[in-house]
Amino acid sequence: MYQLKSDDSADLNNQLREHIVAFNAAHFNAERIPVGFKFVNKQNSVVAGIHGQVFGNWLLISWLWCDDKTRGKGLATRLLAELESKAKALGANTAQLDTLDFQAKPFYENNGYLVKYEMRNYPLDGCRYFMEKSL
Repeated sequence: MYQLKSDDSADLNNQLREHIVAFNAAHFNAERIPVGFKFVNKQNSVVAGIHGQVFGNWLLISWLWCDDKTRGKGLATRLLAELESKAKALGANTAQLDTLDFQAKPFYENNGYLVKYEMRNYPLDGCRYFMEKSL
């Protein structure tokens, strides 16, 4: 007999994620290769960075962040180009990311990304864009 219990914990989330990742790994013939770059200041603090993973033919971009003081200096464009270049060298031929309406959609469009799907009213009255680019 099984008992249903409410559990909103991060621990349950992590357990379920581990089970799904293990299940999926048995069905994928590609490894996940982390890729990332950063700019640091004189104090070695991160002022801009990008991170993602190459998964088979795909570059999956997770994060691109620039400190307010570094915006408009071309760092994000350089980070994106470096990540794409490294991903291509690792076998990726398509890049994928998502961004919110108040974030960087125009930046990504200026760098060749196209909106493939819009999640409207996210989470209430905004929009989340899923974008891709051929590398």
